Amino acid sequence: MKESAKASKLLRDAASGIPADLPSSDPLALIGLVGSKTFFNDLSDTLATTFGFECFHVFLYQAGAAPVNLANRPAVCTYKRGLDNFLNFTYVINPVFRAFQGSAASGVYLISDFVPDDFKRVIDTAEIDIVVEDSETIGYRTPGWPKNMAECIVLIRLPNGTALDFSFLVSRGLQQYATCSVHLERLFPVLERIVWRQFEIDSASFECAPQRPGQEDRFQDFGSDVLTGREMQVVQLILVGHTSTSISLQLDVSVSTVKSHRRNIYGKLEISSQAELFSLFLLHLKNA
Repeated sequence: MKESAKASKLLRDAASGIPADLPSSDPLALIGLVGSKTFFNDLSDTLATTFGFECFHVFLYQAGAAPVNLANRPAVCTYKRGLDNFLNFTYVINPVFRAFQGSAASGVYLISDFVPDDFKRVIDTAEIDIVVEDSETIGYRTPGWPKNMAECIVLIRLPNGTALDFSFLVSRGLQQYATCSVHLERLFPVLERIVWRQFEIDSASFECAPQRPGQEDRFQDFGSDVLTGREMQVVQLILVGHTSTSISLQLDVSVSTVKSHRRNIYGKLEISSQAELFSLFLLHLKNA
């Protein structure tokens, strides 16, 4: 009876937070998913009928491990190569994953919220394993990932130190992107409550073995055989999108000092451009 009373209270509290004009034929459908053995697939189906998006992913982030893909819509991803590359390699420099590694709170974000200001892009070469493009919000695109997609992110941190990343993809410039973002902001308190409640009653539904060992250690030790500790800090900041000016503020040094570090880094790694740095870093990950 106590469990039933708790469930009823969840329904009342969550229902009171749902705006009446959300574009869903049954706003309480989300709440009714709590306890489902196929929670993430059912949640994805419900969100698909509520919001306008072209593609949707749910990722589970765990410390020391690669992300786990819990659900996709459409269920059969049309850019499987891009998704696999993200899950295995490029996630480690993805702004949302770095935000999970840091102190970003649960909430609704645009992916641009995680990109450092004034990130200057570099031109890609055919050999590089990430596509560095001015037109992309985060400055690069994982090979095989669709071009010119805007992303709205719902980040929900969980009590066990993991987090969920709900990524909604819409072609950039479409009005539905702004609409999706607004509706997610309004629905977020309910969605977070539902996810936490599911975690309380069935934490096993969140326990997924990663398909590949995490790359965080590889990110942290990149260049350790030839670079100083400070140079490694500079490299890590470059890889996640910081400019020389931003790095100088992060490390409390002058811009000229940062530029000197960059020259020394390029010399020691025997490269001559930022594109080559990205390429070398991806090779480092793949040779793990």
